[in-house]
Amino acid sequence: MEERFDIRFDVDAEKEYLQLDNSVLGVVNAAIDELVYRADEVGKSLGNHSNTKLAGCKEIKLRSAGIRIIFRITNETVDILRIVYILAIERRSDDMVFKLADRRFKKLGTIPSVELKRHLSGRKKWALKRPDKRE
Repeated sequence: MEERFDIRFDVDAEKEYLQLDNSVLGVVNAAIDELVYRADEVGKSLGNHSNTKLAGCKEIKLRSAGIRIIFRITNETVDILRIVYILAIERRSDDMVFKLADRRFKKLGTIPSVELKRHLSGRKKWALKRPDKRE
């Protein structure tokens, strides 16, 4: 299968990822690996609600791990791959992940379009089949 997307992390989403315990890491890694090939085909589209404005973003629920991953497929490219920007990775409780993603998505929206590609390219890049969170 050919890679179609380049996965990048919001600075805070990277910190959340690094704090995940090993009991959920394998499931989270598999979900992020799948985004490399099928980001446009997986996840549930999110909308704007009273507390959060996440239209254009998607969510993957990892029920067995109790984790949600919120991401956005951007129109920016690196080489020929579109960038998938992970906004938040957090436990599925009290909708905190949506509030975090909303705040980060708003911050992303303040970046001028001429600087957005540079900003996204400077974020941590996902390495497929990451065996350990400490890499």
